[in-house]
Amino acid sequence: MTQTQTDPENDSKQVSSIPLQKQTSSPQQTKQKPRHNIPKPLLVLGILALLAAGGYGIYRGFLDHPEPAGLFLSGRIEGDETDISAKTGGKIAIVAVRKGDVVKPGQLLIQIDDADLRAQVRGYEAKVRSAQENLKRYEQQLPILSAQLEQANLTTQQVKQESQGKIREVENTLAASRAQLVQAQANLKLAQVKQRRYGDLAAQGAVSLQTRDEYDTSVQTNQATVDAARQQVKSAQGGLIQAQATLRNPPIKAAAALQLERQIAQARTDIAKEQQEVRNAQATLEQYQANLNYLVINSPLAGNVITRSVEPGEVVAAGNPLLTIINLDNLYLRGFVPEEDIGKVRVGQPALVYLDASKQPLQATVTRVDPKASFTPENTYFKKDRVTQVFGVELTIKNPQGLAKPGMPADGRILGNDQSSMLKS
Repeated sequence: MTQTQTDPENDSKQVSSIPLQKQTSSPQQTKQKPRHNIPKPLLVLGILALLAAGGYGIYRGFLDHPEPAGLFLSGRIEGDETDISAKTGGKIAIVAVRKGDVVKPGQLLIQIDDADLRAQVRGYEAKVRSAQENLKRYEQQLPILSAQLEQANLTTQQVKQESQGKIREVENTLAASRAQLVQAQANLKLAQVKQRRYGDLAAQGAVSLQTRDEYDTSVQTNQATVDAARQQVKSAQGGLIQAQATLRNPPIKAAAALQLERQIAQARTDIAKEQQEVRNAQATLEQYQANLNYLVINSPLAGNVITRSVEPGEVVAAGNPLLTIINLDNLYLRGFVPEEDIGKVRVGQPALVYLDASKQPLQATVTRVDPKASFTPENTYFKKDRVTQVFGVELTIKNPQGLAKPGMPADGRILGNDQSSMLKS
């Protein structure tokens, strides 16, 4: 090794080939402190050792903390939104919740003023009672009329039987009267023959005048008998005609039976009419009662109120959204996966969702993959932003545990089938 020295007189540099360890200073030279230089081989070895130790540490760190496997995405927690509306319009009386409130199933949300509807309900309740009373009255009349008709029919049958018996009786009387008439006529004819014979004999003096007078009296008697028999026949014929007419034409009691039949038919018509009236009034009443129940709007699910678009005193129409609730039991992370990675994603794959507010990931499942690709953001105006397309993916959280809230940022990790065991950790 050589050493460069400076000459103080001429300020020129001189090179000496004397070894450094054996070199001595001249009296004219300035006295210097000795330096302890590290040999280059040792320095190189030290640097190499440091590099090796650092590389080993990095290697061990990689082994201890390998890069997580799976497909990563980021997004926000969302949920299924349910619009709450009224089935019937009216004036809002109570709004029991505000935006941001957490509600339970069956919890009161909105009460619509029911004064007018309750008045209508009372009116139709009275109408139903009136129709039921009318129906009861007609139903009570029907058995009475039926009993009267039965009695009238029985009377008519008795009259018919009596008429038939009367006809037979009159026919027998007529036959007997006719027989008596024939017999009387025969007796009269015989008496007339004897009268003529004994009249001639009396004129000849063969018999006494008294005998002749007796036969004259006999003729007169038989003539009277014939006349009486004729009268009996005529009377019997009149009775027969009357009995036959009675049999053919019902008497007043039979006409009353017909009238009762008409009354029963009308009563049955009235009963059917009142039954329909009761049904109509009851149906209208039930509809108003149902509408009365519709005025009380309870929460159909557990969730978070995210919008409130109505205030007490407002008049709303049926079907207009009044509140919007997100289902807290069905939350999902919606993120985007690049087009080149979407082939790795399938509905039903296990996944993990990481929240800033929780150290432990939440188990999830891929429940939706958008069928069409889109740009992120979706409204893209610059050409350079329209190069990469992505697919929307939803990871439904199995048990949000109250940690996940709509709108929270979160990260997701879609696992492969060989990584499903990680869900148990």
